Amino acid sequence: MARELNRELFGNTNASSERETAGTQAPVTFAKADEVRVLHLHIENISKRIKEFESIAETMRTKTEDVVAQNKQRFERVQGHFKAQNEQLQSGLLDMNNKIAQVVSRVNERKVSENIVKEMVERHASVVQAFEVRMNQLQRLISEQEMQIMNTRSELKATVQEIARLKKL
Repeated sequence: MARELNRELFGNTNASSERETAGTQAPVTFAKADEVRVLHLHIENISKRIKEFESIAETMRTKTEDVVAQNKQRFERVQGHFKAQNEQLQSGLLDMNNKIAQVVSRVNERKVSENIVKEMVERHASVVQAFEVRMNQLQRLISEQEMQIMNTRSELKATVQEIARLKKL
């Protein structure tokens, strides 16, 4: 089975079908030397343009690679800066948290000390108050005993006078 080209792919199907029906083939014409030279020059021109395009594409590729490499270096540098800043920030936060913890512990110690002092002041105040109460009681007792002594003296004087009066009788 021989392979045949599909003539419909090449455009004018009527002309090709007429040639087939007529049974005669069109004579093959060869290109002239001038046409071959023009075609050769045209091919050389296209080939030069392709080479120029390839060199442009190559320079674009190298420039792109350079830019990508530079961007990668910049990205790594920026990433390093971010990492260093992050570490500094973490370190600063840790220091700040430690200092805050120290301040909080000092404040708590002061509160405990203040509470202890407050309790001591309250105990002292209650001791002083109890002392004052006891002192007042003792002063009352002393004044009552002084009154009794004075009453006893006056009674003793009255008794001595009565005895002296009775002796005279």
